Amino acid sequence: MQNQEQQNSKLMVGMAAGALAGAAIAMLNSNTRSKVKNNVSGMKDSVTKVAGDIRENPRETKDQLMERVKEASDTLKEAITTVQEVYNKTNSNLRSEMKDVQNDTQEAVTTVKEASNSLKDAGNKVKEAKEELVEGGSSEQEDDRNRQNSPLQ
Repeated sequence: MQNQEQQNSKLMVGMAAGALAGAAIAMLNSNTRSKVKNNVSGMKDSVTKVAGDIRENPRETKDQLMERVKEASDTLKEAITTVQEVYNKTNSNLRSEMKDVQNDTQEAVTTVKEASNSLKDAGNKVKEAKEELVEGGSSEQEDDRNRQNSPLQ
């Protein structure tokens, strides 16, 4: 167990070192440094403004924040409802198409079985015809021989 914890600890240290190395390398680029500086400055201004608003009027700031959270929550609920409707509609359409495919497959299997039976029947009829020809031809030849060898002639 300790071995696993040590490996996890080493992994976390490695990840942190990699992140720091990546950030240090990124800071070598002057454009990146400028963007980071502007973003930090913008965040500082935003935090300062929010802190000032809270100091001046905490109740109103709280109410505004709660209203924004409620609006975001309502929007999220609408999005969830829309996704659920799309899922249900798609699932329903998919089920319908699956049933159609299943019915088509069953019809195809039935048609193949019927065709197979028809081919077997045709094969049997061909065999019967062949046997009739072979037996019929033999009988006629024997009759001809019997007539030729018959003393009545």
